[in-house]
Amino acid sequence: MPYYSQYFPYTVLPVVLAGLYFLFEKYLVKSWMRWAWWIVCVLILFVVGWYAAQNPSWYDFFKGYYHSGRKIINKPELLYDETCYGYVNFPLLAYLFVPLSRLPKELAGGLFFLIGYISILPLSYWLVKFSNLKEWARWIILVFLAVSGPLDYSIWLGNTTHLIMLVLLISLWLFKQNRHWLAGVLLGGIGLIKIPLILPAGYFFIRKQWRLVGGGILIVAVVLGLSLLLVPFSLNSTWLNRCILSSAGNPVAAYNNQSVVGFLAREFMPGNTGWDPLPPTVEYKRASSIAMLLLYTPVLAMLFLGRKTSRSSNMLLLEFFIVLVCSLLTSPISWTHYFMLLLIPAAFYAADKGLRSNQIWMNILCGVSLVFISIPVKLTLALFQQTGLRLFLSPQFIGGLLFYLFLFFIWINAFHISRQKVLKQ
Repeated sequence: MPYYSQYFPYTVLPVVLAGLYFLFEKYLVKSWMRWAWWIVCVLILFVVGWYAAQNPSWYDFFKGYYHSGRKIINKPELLYDETCYGYVNFPLLAYLFVPLSRLPKELAGGLFFLIGYISILPLSYWLVKFSNLKEWARWIILVFLAVSGPLDYSIWLGNTTHLIMLVLLISLWLFKQNRHWLAGVLLGGIGLIKIPLILPAGYFFIRKQWRLVGGGILIVAVVLGLSLLLVPFSLNSTWLNRCILSSAGNPVAAYNNQSVVGFLAREFMPGNTGWDPLPPTVEYKRASSIAMLLLYTPVLAMLFLGRKTSRSSNMLLLEFFIVLVCSLLTSPISWTHYFMLLLIPAAFYAADKGLRSNQIWMNILCGVSLVFISIPVKLTLALFQQTGLRLFLSPQFIGGLLFYLFLFFIWINAFHISRQKVLKQ
């Protein structure tokens, strides 16, 4: 597969193993059989992953996470450079990488890769488990996960997005099980790590899910307290200014920024596809204002019109997913690998017969959006280099936009059904 990374043949394996488990699940009648299956799978992945790790790339790990663990202990003032290249998370998180930073660079990278690689196995399992996918729908979602360009990109970079996706799945499963406090703690934690997840987590505040909100506030308070205790205030201020506020109003036009900000920056400021924030042009500002208004309108309409609709867990999750997609589309920076998260609402839709549409065009819209979202980065770059069309640099944005419309149409149908039930009572 020339347009995927060198890890692609290996990253398909965990998804296949998870699929085989569901295929033979009915024969694994005793708990020791299931445990034996998973232990053997982990051992297989450890061996295969260690072999795959002999060909390292992992730019994000080496440039960001590995050095952050060293700098936070020895020279914290060097944790962030002027342009915030490398490590971009809040300072306290760097302490998690201190143990790896004590190891030789190649060994630390290999271990981090193994953690992420093996995590694809429970990620595949929980993608099915959370949504309770059955029959054909299960295999379609697993195929999309196996060929996901954003997942391959995250593995190649040595990023944490696939790990975050696993935590997000578990937190949403806990929410469905009415364990809202723990779900809130997990959602709040990943929101602090991946900034575009803050807005979706905040959705539950608007819908008055107070136990979940309480869990989120708890983890934020703990992180804030530890940050003030362990990290100099000046370093926290440096992170906020250089890594967060520096891009406010100054778009990043890099090919792997798949938000509307990156899309419009590439269209209205051609030739600038680097990672430095750019001074916006008048045309960009005008287009950005219109685009943001159009993108936020469905969410605002949903929040207003749906304030008196059913508060079932499925309806709340559907609205959460709409806010999630909106946040990815409108964030100043949404890296390509963030869009693998959209497989979660896709699985949710495919599993819920009450939401699934009988209209062919709706299912086609969903399928087309997932195809765009799954396109590997190398293919988009190759198409751009061959044609010169900047539109080819934005497949995840286009797919995310189509998926946003799809979810909103699904919500409209669910809203009408809910209203009809209320009127009949």
